[in-house]
Amino acid sequence: MKKRTVALMLCAMMAFGAAGCGSDQDGSAGGTELVESTEAAGADNTADTNVISASGVFDLKGSDYVKLCDYNAISVTITGDYDVDDAAVQEYFKSMFESYGPFYTEDTEKKVIEEGDIVNVDYVGKLDGVAFDGGTAENQNIDVYANASADGMGYIEGFTDGLKGASVGDVIDCDVTFPENYGNADLAGKPVVFTFVVNSIQKEMKLEDVDDNFAKEQFDADTVDEMYEQIRSYMQQSAEYNKQRDTYLAVQDYLVDNCEVDVPEDYLAARVADYKRQFVDQNCGGDESQLEDFLANYYGKTTEEMEAYWNEGMEKSIRLELAMDAIAEELGIEIDEDELTAYAGQLVTQNGYESVEAMYNIYGYGDTAYGERYFRNLYLYDQALEKVVENVRVNVETADALADEAATGAADNGDAADGTEQVESTEETKQE
Repeated sequence: MKKRTVALMLCAMMAFGAAGCGSDQDGSAGGTELVESTEAAGADNTADTNVISASGVFDLKGSDYVKLCDYNAISVTITGDYDVDDAAVQEYFKSMFESYGPFYTEDTEKKVIEEGDIVNVDYVGKLDGVAFDGGTAENQNIDVYANASADGMGYIEGFTDGLKGASVGDVIDCDVTFPENYGNADLAGKPVVFTFVVNSIQKEMKLEDVDDNFAKEQFDADTVDEMYEQIRSYMQQSAEYNKQRDTYLAVQDYLVDNCEVDVPEDYLAARVADYKRQFVDQNCGGDESQLEDFLANYYGKTTEEMEAYWNEGMEKSIRLELAMDAIAEELGIEIDEDELTAYAGQLVTQNGYESVEAMYNIYGYGDTAYGERYFRNLYLYDQALEKVVENVRVNVETADALADEAATGAADNGDAADGTEQVESTEETKQE
């Protein structure tokens, strides 16, 4: 089965229809992929099978409502930094280093443990001379005088007392008694002995201290260079995904803006009503009288404001759906049943749905048959969108270029200060 890299980017706009609840602060279902747009509804949350969605009685044909634009000659501009250079890799690692640290390395100049020191130790805990489960560890960084791990997790009382003032290389026995209310009944209230080996006194690492040992421990890489290659590969994959996502979203916006679509009012009302019903079920326990307070507390909006927002978003979704339906018909695109079945199964596995039917139930606002039909339509629209994107001309404009352009414009109202022509900041590419 073809791997769907962008996995129904169409759902960035269709999220209102694909899931009934919204955890985002704008009240939409959220997510840019089919996988994500249903996840918010809850993998094991199946609606009442007796509920038939208002949307399910409609079966619209896009070509009856749409006058298509020339989708073979689309040019879009996307903004982002999609190139990964050495400076970007270094900056990304620096950010990771600062976020996930502090990290430690051996301080070869210190031999005696003092207050504030982080110490690397091995230890074995014994009860009546026998090592007990969970009482042995190696290469542990601890703050001796704080009786805690280096990241601040506290130990049982007295655990590190015997290490105060000890020296590197010492082997020290510490007598400790577990508290009476300790979670392990076999150890609760029992006196034990922890034998420590002091490996080294540590110091906080700086960027310039990063070495092959760090790369091995933190990235399972043999060298620092290999570590940076791992980071570069991840960043390149992320940049490519972001570029593809931004392209799909830009094409969707182009189609919505340039195709003439007549949205049936009764269908729009049915879709919004279904969405509202499922939103109330999942956020207000099915009690619509709680909706006003819920929206005020979580979104800062009145019911009327939220309904207007839902209506606007749903209309945009329907416009795109009808346009894609018309394009799919014009291109003669048909669903490969084996691919569809495999893809649906993949989503069930990834998101923990009880079954494919349970997933369809969510898509259909409690109407499984309609949910399957709607899911099939989304899958068809995604295939059509992929075909459209193949012929799109993409102009890439970097964020830095936009910032420079804005600064220049603010300084001279759009005219170059020296009278020279401004340099183009876009990179034109053909979507492959």
